[in-house]
Amino acid sequence: MKLVQVSDSSHLIPGATNVGVIRCDDAAILVDTGLDRESGRKILKLLEKNGLKLKAIINTHSHADHFGGNSYLVNMTDARVYAPEVEAGIIQYPYLEPLYLFSAHPVNEMMNRFLMARPSRVDNVIGADGETEFDFGVLKLTTVPLPGHSPGQIGVEADGVLYCADAVFSGRVIEKYRIPLFMDIEKQIETLSFLEKSSFEHYVPCHAEPTEDISYLADLNMNVIERVEEFILSVGGGTTEEILRRLCSEFEIRLSNFTEYSLMLAALKAYLSYLHNRGDIQAEFDGILYWKITR
Repeated sequence: MKLVQVSDSSHLIPGATNVGVIRCDDAAILVDTGLDRESGRKILKLLEKNGLKLKAIINTHSHADHFGGNSYLVNMTDARVYAPEVEAGIIQYPYLEPLYLFSAHPVNEMMNRFLMARPSRVDNVIGADGETEFDFGVLKLTTVPLPGHSPGQIGVEADGVLYCADAVFSGRVIEKYRIPLFMDIEKQIETLSFLEKSSFEHYVPCHAEPTEDISYLADLNMNVIERVEEFILSVGGGTTEEILRRLCSEFEIRLSNFTEYSLMLAALKAYLSYLHNRGDIQAEFDGILYWKITR
C-alpha cells in the first residue's frame, strides 16, 4: 500500500477499492476502508508510517468492500464513523445486504466477506437531504449525494477533490462485469448528469483511476445504461428469469454462483422497476409475474 497525493490535503490509497485519505495536520479522515480486517490493518500501518492519527471514517455506502476495514480500525483507534441514512443501518447490521439480495434468509454461500462485512458502529448518520458540511478544525469537508449504485450513496469533497465512490466505473470494470450494479436507475442517471456538469478539480472514483475530467467515465457508464434499457425493451417481454437469461446471453455474462446470480438479478430488477415506473413495461400476474412491453 502507498499514499498518493491528489491535492494539498487530499490523498489516495490505490487498491481494489480506492480509499481516500484527507489530511488535517497530523490527523487523517478516511473515505471508506476497503474489504476486510486485513485492509484495515494495512491502512492503519500506512497512516502510522506517515505520522498520521486516524480521526474519522466517512463511509460512502454500505457495500462490504467499502466498510470492511471499519471494525478493525474502530477497535484500534478512537475514530468516529460517519455514514449516510439507509447505508448506516447495513454497516451496523451487515446481514441486511445478503438478506435483501436473496429476498429471504440467504443461502450460506452468500454470507461471505464480499457481501457481509464485519459490523461496525456508526456514530453520526448523515441525512439524505442535500449537502452536509463537516468542520474538522481548519479543514472543511462536504458530503455530496450520489445515489444510484446504492440508495444513499454519497461522495466527499475536500480541497477541490471529489471522492465519488461507485458513482462511475472504469472501462476495465465494465468489460469484466458487463453490467455494473446500479440499484436505482433513475437516480443513477441523475448522478451521472450531475457529475458531467460538475467542475471539481479532481475526481477519485473507488473503481477507476483519479481524473480531472469525469465526463468520459460518466458517458461510458451512461452508455451501458442505455444499452441495457434498449435490450430489455427489445425482447418483447417475459418472466424476470427469462429476461435475465436473454440479458446474460446478449452481454456474454456467465453466472456461476449465488453471489453473481443475486447481484445480476438485482441489477436487472432495477431496470425493470425503472421501466415499469416510467410506463414502458407493465406487469401481469397469473401465478407468476410476467413483464409486458407497452412502448
